[in-house]
Amino acid sequence: MRKLNPQLVPVGLATAGAALFLLSSPAAMADSEDWYSRTNPLIAWEDGDAQALAYGTAYTKDGYLKNHTWYRDPRPGGSDVYTETAYNYYDYSPSFGTVKWLGPCCSDQSSRSDSGNWRDQYDHDYYADRSNVERGRVYYKVCEDQPHSPDPCSDNPFITFTL
Repeated sequence: MRKLNPQLVPVGLATAGAALFLLSSPAAMADSEDWYSRTNPLIAWEDGDAQALAYGTAYTKDGYLKNHTWYRDPRPGGSDVYTETAYNYYDYSPSFGTVKWLGPCCSDQSSRSDSGNWRDQYDHDYYADRSNVERGRVYYKVCEDQPHSPDPCSDNPFITFTL
């Protein structure tokens, strides 16, 4: 019977343990990014007053760009608030002379709510059937729906993912 070198056993177990951890980690965790937070939300302002709040997580999973958003009205009972997500893709087709961002597409809005409680919304866009895209962006914003004037909205930041 072969004897193991006791000095090498812990190193081998540690390496095997690290490999097992990496293999068991969910793939979505590697392609996920939180934006803002419940304690530091994205804010839609009007005349110095917060009109709408949001935070969330953008991620890739199973050929989709996805955005999970939480939003609420900081002044419950007022005008309704909503979130909007849009997607953009980087087309890499040098043989056709195109290597560029295609422009935002495929936007989706949440339902309207005047609740002071956090509500959640899931948006997604399927990118796997788009040829020659190598990167994707998730744009997000929160707004207050005002019937007789333009909606005050937050900034419209984005997160870029390698696809």
